[in-house]
Amino acid sequence: MREQNNRNIVRNGPHAIEVLNVLSRDIPSVESRQTILEKAAQIIERSVNPRAEHSEHASDGLLYGLIQSGKTSIITVAAALAADNGFQCIVVLTSDIDLLYEQTLERMRIALRGLSVLGKNDWRDANRFERFLRIPPFVIVCSKNANKLDSLLEAFRKAKAGNLSAIIIDDEADQASLNTNTSRGVGQISRINNAITDFRNYFRINTYLQVTATPQALFLQRPDHFYRPSFTVLSSPGPGYIGGDQFFGASANILRHVDLQEVESLRADHQPSPSGQIPSGLQKALFIFLIGATSKLIQNPAGENGYAFLCHVSVNKRDHDYIVKLLDRFKENIINILGNPNISQNLRLMEDLREAYNDLCTTQDKMPQFHQIIEKMNFYINGMNIKLINASSNEEIRLDSVYNIFVGGNKLGRGVTIKNLLVSYYGRNPRRPNADTVLQHARMYGYRLDNLAVTRLFLPESLANRFRLIHQMENALRELVLKYPDGKFEGLFISDPLRATRTNVLDPNSIGMYVAGSSYNPTYPLRAMSQRRNTDWLDKRLAEFSDREDAYDLSIDFIIELLEHCEPDPGHEIELWNPKTIKAALEKIKTIKGDRAYLVVRRNRDLNQPRRETQGILSGREDELAQRDAPALFIYRQNANKKGEIEIWWPQLRFPDGNYVIAFSFDW
Repeated sequence: MREQNNRNIVRNGPHAIEVLNVLSRDIPSVESRQTILEKAAQIIERSVNPRAEHSEHASDGLLYGLIQSGKTSIITVAAALAADNGFQCIVVLTSDIDLLYEQTLERMRIALRGLSVLGKNDWRDANRFERFLRIPPFVIVCSKNANKLDSLLEAFRKAKAGNLSAIIIDDEADQASLNTNTSRGVGQISRINNAITDFRNYFRINTYLQVTATPQALFLQRPDHFYRPSFTVLSSPGPGYIGGDQFFGASANILRHVDLQEVESLRADHQPSPSGQIPSGLQKALFIFLIGATSKLIQNPAGENGYAFLCHVSVNKRDHDYIVKLLDRFKENIINILGNPNISQNLRLMEDLREAYNDLCTTQDKMPQFHQIIEKMNFYINGMNIKLINASSNEEIRLDSVYNIFVGGNKLGRGVTIKNLLVSYYGRNPRRPNADTVLQHARMYGYRLDNLAVTRLFLPESLANRFRLIHQMENALRELVLKYPDGKFEGLFISDPLRATRTNVLDPNSIGMYVAGSSYNPTYPLRAMSQRRNTDWLDKRLAEFSDREDAYDLSIDFIIELLEHCEPDPGHEIELWNPKTIKAALEKIKTIKGDRAYLVVRRNRDLNQPRRETQGILSGREDELAQRDAPALFIYRQNANKKGEIEIWWPQLRFPDGNYVIAFSFDW
C-alpha cells in the first residue's frame, strides 16, 4: 500500500547535526545547508512512519535535482534524518561502475560518521552480517548489479530481517532500476528491476526514494505504475551553481561552435592512421584551456592544484585511443615549438594562443599579461596529463597535474564529478538521442561560478540546439512538478526528434514534451511557390474570420484541419513542430478536455526570419486574446517579401493550462 505522510519529525538529531557539520567544510553557506536540511526533511516527512506497529506500510517518492547540483548532500542528510527518526536500515543503491560506486561509498562514510556504513562485500559472512543487523541503525551501499542485489537480499532473508524499518535510496533511479523489458510486452522482468522490487516487497515497513536529475523515464510510466513516484521533492541548487541558463540561455556567451564534420573526423574509422593533425575546433578548445588554466594559476598560485579539460565525443574505445594519440602528438608538438622561439611555427602558435587569450578577455576581467601566461605555460606543459577514462582503462578522474585532459565515453557521463572543469569538447551525436541521456552528459554543469569567466563549451551547433531544447524541456517539467508534486499529470508519447528516455523501459514509447500552457510554432513556414495552393485554401477557409480583438470559439478538429495546410520549411529546424505529433497531441487533448479550441487570426504581417520553436510569433500581449482552458491557434498571414518568398500562413499553437505533460512517441 502506498502511503503519503506529512509527519512531524526530529530535525536536530545527533546524526543530522554531525552530517551538517561535515558538509560545512565544502558548503560554508549556512543558508545552503539549511536548504539541504529542509529538502531532506521533506523526504522523511513524506516517508512512512518507521515505528508503525500495524499492517504493512510502504511509500515511494522522488528527489528531483539538477545535474551536479548537490543531490548527494541531500541524500546523506536524509539518511541521517532517517536514522534520527527511527529507520533502522538505510540501503543506498548506486552505480555498478566502480569509479562511481567508490565515490558514493566514500561520501557516505565521510558524512555519516556516527553510523556503520557497509560496502558491497560486507555481507559475505552471514553470521557477521546477522550480528551487524542487531545493532541498528546502519547504512548499506550496494551497487546496482543483479548478483550483488540478489546476494544482499538473500543475506537479509537468512537473517530474517524483514521486520526492520527500511528506507531504500535509489541513486540515478532512472538508469538501471526500471524494467528494461517493458516495451516487449511479454511479461518478462529485467533482473535488476526484479531484485529492487523484491527489496521493496521484503521489508514490511519501507520507503523507496528514487533520486535523479532526469526523471523522464519515471514520469512516463503509467500513473498507477509501481515505479512512478507518488510524491516529488524538488531540489534547487545553492549559490555558485551554473547550469543550462549559463550555457544555453538567451544571454549565454561561453558557447563556441565547431563543425559537425570535425567531430566526425575524430572517429578512428575515418582515420585509422593518426596524422597528428588536431582539428581546428579542438585545437582552439585546447588553447583556451591552457590559457585559462594558466591564468587561474597565476592569479591564485596557492589555490587549486589543477584544472580539467573534457573530450567526450564517442562511446567507441577505438575512437578514444585515436584521440589520445592525437593529443599526445599535440602535446609533443607544442613543447617542441615553445622550445624553438625562432621557427615560423612558433609565430603561428603565438597567434593562435593570442586569439585564445583575446577570447577569454571578453569574459574575464584583469587577465594576467599574455607573456606571463606563455612563460608559465611553457614551464607546466611538460606535466600535462592526458587520461583515457573508459571501461578498458584504470585511470582515475583525479587532478594530479596543472593541466588534466580526460578522454572517454560513458564513464565521463552520468554521475561523475570532474573538479575544476574549465573547457569541454562535446560531440556525442546519436541518430535517436534520449533527452535524459544527453542531459546527463552535461558534466560542465555544477558549482563552478568561480571559474565561469574562463569556462567554455565547444560543440556543433546542432548539438547545442539539442541541449537548448532539452534545457527548455527540463525547465518546463520542473515547473510542472512544482505545481503538481504528487506527479498526477497525463502523458502522450512521441519520439521525433528526441526521445525522453530509453524506449525499452516505456510502454509503449516516449520522448520530448508538450507542456501545459506552453506555445509552439514552426521554425519557419515553407514559402515556396508550391505552397500557393495551401495559402489559397487557407485564405478561403479563413475568409469569414476577421482580425477581431478576441478569439473564435471552435473545435479541435477544425484547428487540426487548418494545421494540415501549414507546412513547415524542412530546411529549418523541425523538432517540436512535427505536424503528425502536433495532431496526435491535439487528439489527446480532445480526449482529456473535450473538443473545444480557440482561433486568433491576423493578416498583413511581415515576419520573415526563423524563430525558435518555442519563441513564438506574437506581438505585445496578443497571447491574452484567447483563454487558456483550451488549445489556442494563433494563425498569422505573412506578406510576400523581397527574397521572393510567397504569402503564407504561419501558425502558433498554445496548449491549454492543466496538470499534464504531453510527451510524444510515435515512429512514423
